[in-house]
Amino acid sequence: MPPEAESAGFKVLAMDDVCYGPVDIAALVQWAKDERVVADSWILCLTDQRWLPAAHLPQLREVFGNGADPAEETPGDAKSMVRPGSLRRMRVLSDLTDEQLTRFAEIGEVVRFPAFTPVMKVGATGDSMFLVLDGQVRLRIMVKDHEILIAIHDIGGVFGQISLFDGGPRITDAITDAPTVLFRVTAANFRRLCQKRPDIGSVVLHALGRTLAMSIRSDDKHLAEMVAMHANT
Repeated sequence: MPPEAESAGFKVLAMDDVCYGPVDIAALVQWAKDERVVADSWILCLTDQRWLPAAHLPQLREVFGNGADPAEETPGDAKSMVRPGSLRRMRVLSDLTDEQLTRFAEIGEVVRFPAFTPVMKVGATGDSMFLVLDGQVRLRIMVKDHEILIAIHDIGGVFGQISLFDGGPRITDAITDAPTVLFRVTAANFRRLCQKRPDIGSVVLHALGRTLAMSIRSDDKHLAEMVAMHANT
């Protein structure tokens, strides 16, 4: 990138689809160190109006390492540590401190899937939950070859968490609707975390309980509406 690019400034397309900036290179580097900019964040260089992943900018290579394209990893089989800053977007982790997020990041792995790829299948043994770092996942059940939509999870969402409690079979399919990056946490790793760091485990369990309670309330309301509708026919 030409030297004048540093003085021209940069814009950052954030995970919320808002474009921030312009900022100079010093601010951009600091954002990367603070994990407000991650390796696959899209950066616009205002000098040549060219978009690049943050890891591909020469000025940020020291922060992100060699700048390898995460999309080159094997989908569904790639294992790597997530940067703790990426977990700040997860709603069930929003009450954790920076130190606690760093510890939580150590118990899971990043897995990547192309669009329209199964992540979970009905009846399969459940042994992990998933947090959506990027992309979108659709939960469904199939009834006589017809798809019944259960839920859609995008960035910050969580699914599969029931398996942390009972290890039973999956009750829905989970299909990616776009290229998707997930953070997978196994039940065994989560139990060990709860034993070693109950301060983290209690916060996450309480947040997961809230999400399950919201889901149950929604299901109960829907069931009541169906019963009422049937009673009036």
